[in-house]
Amino acid sequence: MIYCDYAATTPIMEDALSVYMEISRKHYGNASSLHDIGSNAASVLENGREMLATTLQTASNHIYYTSGGTEGNRLAIDTLLRCCTGKKHVISTMMEHSSVYYHLKNLHKTGDVEVTFLTGDKQGLISLEDLAANIRPDTCLVSIQHVNGETGVIQPIEQIGLFLRKQGIYFHSDCVQSFGKIKIDLANIAVDAITISSHKIFGPKGVGAVYFHPRVVLIENPVKMNNEKGIRPGTVDVASATAFAFAADYMHKHLAEHLSHLQNIKKYFIEQLAVHQLPLIPVAENNISCPSIVGCLTATTQGDYILLEYNRYGIAISSGSACSLGQQQIPRAIMPLLHNKEDGNRYIRFSFSHLTTFNDIDQVIDISAKIFSRIKEEQSVL
Repeated sequence: MIYCDYAATTPIMEDALSVYMEISRKHYGNASSLHDIGSNAASVLENGREMLATTLQTASNHIYYTSGGTEGNRLAIDTLLRCCTGKKHVISTMMEHSSVYYHLKNLHKTGDVEVTFLTGDKQGLISLEDLAANIRPDTCLVSIQHVNGETGVIQPIEQIGLFLRKQGIYFHSDCVQSFGKIKIDLANIAVDAITISSHKIFGPKGVGAVYFHPRVVLIENPVKMNNEKGIRPGTVDVASATAFAFAADYMHKHLAEHLSHLQNIKKYFIEQLAVHQLPLIPVAENNISCPSIVGCLTATTQGDYILLEYNRYGIAISSGSACSLGQQQIPRAIMPLLHNKEDGNRYIRFSFSHLTTFNDIDQVIDISAKIFSRIKEEQSVL
C-alpha cells in the first residue's frame, strides 16, 4: 500500500511509540494524585510540556493538553469567548474544519453569539480588506485556520493577527494541519490561541494541545473542571502527551529538510501529471498552498469512485477531510475553487509526508494512467 493520505492521519513514529510504551509502564500514575507515583507522572508530564513549548518558542505554562484537534478548537473558542465581556460577534470562514464551523454554527443558532462566515476569494484566501469590512463594534473573536486540510491553502495569519491585535480582537487559529509541516513562530505571530494535534505529526492519536497567549487572562469553565488549570475535564494521558512532545520535537528539528523534500515531491507530482496528460487538475495555486497537500479535480469521474479505484490498486488517497466523510456533502473548503457546485463531486486529495518517495510518486502516476485509461475506454463504449 502506498499511503497518500497523511493529511487525514499519520502512523506513530517508532521513537514516539517507544516513549509511549515506556511511560505507560513506568509512569502510569494520575498526574493529579498527591502520592509519589502521581508526582512522578506529573513530573514526566511537565517535562513533555516543556519540550512541546520549545517547539513553539513559548513558555510551558501557556500550553494546555487536550484530546486532539476537535476538542482543542472548541476549548480555545469557548475559553476566549468567556473573556469577551459584553461582546458577542465572531468572524470565521466557510472553509474551517467541521469542529470549528459546526461549533460556531450551533453557538449562533442558540443565540450565544452572532457569527459571520467569510467565503474568501477564488482560492478561499481571506484578505484583510474583507475581514475589516465585516468587523463590528461588538466583534470579540476571529477564528481562521492556518492551513486547510482539504485544499492546502495557507491563510496569511501573520498579517491577520497583527491587524486584529491593533483592533483589540481575540484571534484563534486552527494550526492542526500546519504544525510540524511549515514554520509556526509564536514570537512573530500575533495570535491569542492556536490548536495543534499529535496524530497529524506521527504522534499517538487522542492527544493535542492549545496554546494561549499570556495576554489572555483565562477564566475557568463555569462547569467545574479538575485538569489543565481548570479549563478541561478528564485525566491527562501522560504517556500520549509525552509521546506527542517527542514527535513534535523530531518534526521541528527536521522541519527544514522535510519542507524542502515536500516541495520537491509536490513539484515532481504536478509535473508528472502534466507530462502524462492525466485528467487530474490541481485546484490550489502552488505559491499559496502547503507542500504536503495536492487537491485535484478529475475530468469527468466522481471522486469517491476514483478513490475506490486507487484503493483497489493499493494506493490510499482521500476525497476530502476524514471528519467530513459519510455526510454526502461537497467539502465547504473547495467551494471557492470551483466553477460550479457539481465540480465538487470530482474532487480528490493527495497528501504527502517526508516518508513519501519519488518512487511512490512514479507508482501513483503509473497507476493513475491505468485507472484513467480504463475509464476512458469504458466511457467510449457507452
